[in-house]
Amino acid sequence: MPLIKLNKIGKKAYWCLWEITETEDAIRNKVYLSAEGKSELERVGHLTKRKERLASRACIQALAEAMNIPYNGIYKDEHSKPHLIGHNHQISISHSYPFAVGIIHRQLPVGIDIEKPTDKLIRLAYRFLNKEELQNAGANSKKLCVYWTGKEAIYKLNGKKGLIFKQDIRIYPFQLSKRDTIRCEFLINDNSVRLSLEYRELKNHIISYCF
Repeated sequence: MPLIKLNKIGKKAYWCLWEITETEDAIRNKVYLSAEGKSELERVGHLTKRKERLASRACIQALAEAMNIPYNGIYKDEHSKPHLIGHNHQISISHSYPFAVGIIHRQLPVGIDIEKPTDKLIRLAYRFLNKEELQNAGANSKKLCVYWTGKEAIYKLNGKKGLIFKQDIRIYPFQLSKRDTIRCEFLINDNSVRLSLEYRELKNHIISYCF
């Protein structure tokens, strides 16, 4: 079954993982698309990218069903942040073929990201990590992937363009494990916002989320 994991987080949130094994038509038949969603999909020329976007919406649809919320589709605001049509619940989506993830919270802004550790992160680490983070991560691609997905999740939680990964988002040093919760913060309007970030390794990918 494509939906391979759906977990409750506390009393007000759920997240899920979808494995893309279906054809594009098969996913389309499972997912409700609003007019805006259909229009967005028509602008995506690459088959894999279309399947990723469909699967990420399938995640949110499954999460809405788990929370007994009528699903009317997704729209994106001027910052490309996704929102549920007709509801105030907060959502976030991500994809890294062949997987897609989604998260939903009844009240709080959320962010989620998924990525597969690769040596490319070692080459690019200096672009998104500060000196302390670089020293802590070293050349460990999995640890670098936690930093990358963590900062992506925080960026999505903030929901507005402008945050600079290297200087505005900080993840405190941590010991790598299969699953953990770590401290982090980001700067907005000269104020520091502190929060916890949860990450886990699944299917050779790193998934990070926060709210």
